[in-house]
Amino acid sequence: MNKSLGFLTLLASALIYGSFGIWIRLLSRELTIYQQIVLRNVAAFIITLLIIILTRRLIFDFRKTRKVGLIIYTLAVPLQVIFYNISMLETKIALGTFAYYSGTIIFSIIFGIIFFRERLNFVRVVSGLLALIGLFFFVNPISLLSSGLGVAAGFVSGIFDAVGNSCRKEFSGKVDKVFLILLTTLGGILISGLMLFGLRQDAAFIRHISLPILSVGLFFGFLLVVVNYLLLIGFQRFELGMGTVVLSLELFFASLFGLFIFQEIITAREMIGGGFILLAIILPSTRK
Repeated sequence: MNKSLGFLTLLASALIYGSFGIWIRLLSRELTIYQQIVLRNVAAFIITLLIIILTRRLIFDFRKTRKVGLIIYTLAVPLQVIFYNISMLETKIALGTFAYYSGTIIFSIIFGIIFFRERLNFVRVVSGLLALIGLFFFVNPISLLSSGLGVAAGFVSGIFDAVGNSCRKEFSGKVDKVFLILLTTLGGILISGLMLFGLRQDAAFIRHISLPILSVGLFFGFLLVVVNYLLLIGFQRFELGMGTVVLSLELFFASLFGLFIFQEIITAREMIGGGFILLAIILPSTRK
């Protein structure tokens, strides 16, 4: 197992995740959040389908694969996105993200121990705690007491993320990676489409959006394909629990993008939080 490659692909995934706020802000000029999710998943679906057709990939033998696991994977990833968006609507972005990463780090460590026999030693416990402390610095602690639904939705989103990453670790190397990406895009279109109709939002929005916004949506779909592929490589070669800690650097990268793209000032709390997360990532590498 090439852990260095796993670490680098997860680090690259965190960087790409950190940029998502840029594309979401641009798309929000003309689209609701669920229209955005449908658009980027449709774009990602078309891209992955073209890759499968053009490369003539042989998918896999369904008889040798756990169908229930594939269904769980197909639904877990889009459900993570839906609950995360609910959290963003019900509380502050930083607070919802803190709840999200708290859920995903805690349950990724638990799932890693139960399903993948990952050892939990003192250094890894300290690393997980340092990551949570770092995340805590990105939020206003007082807000935790008055944002029940938003925090709960963020935490549930984190649990679904841990489930999705567990499935990535289980199926990567056994099932074609591009096909696994195709499944998540199908799940995303299905669930966000249902939300779109349930909330009675315009399902024919594609007719009304401008070419620049459409281009951003298509590029967002491309990034979705890339980041899902990187995650599959990363979790195939890196521990589930510690891999999630690496992904939490998304917050730090998002702050940097906010600084350079939107001239948002990085606060002292965010710098301290990023330092704790970096320490959480570096600490396990000091011991074999």
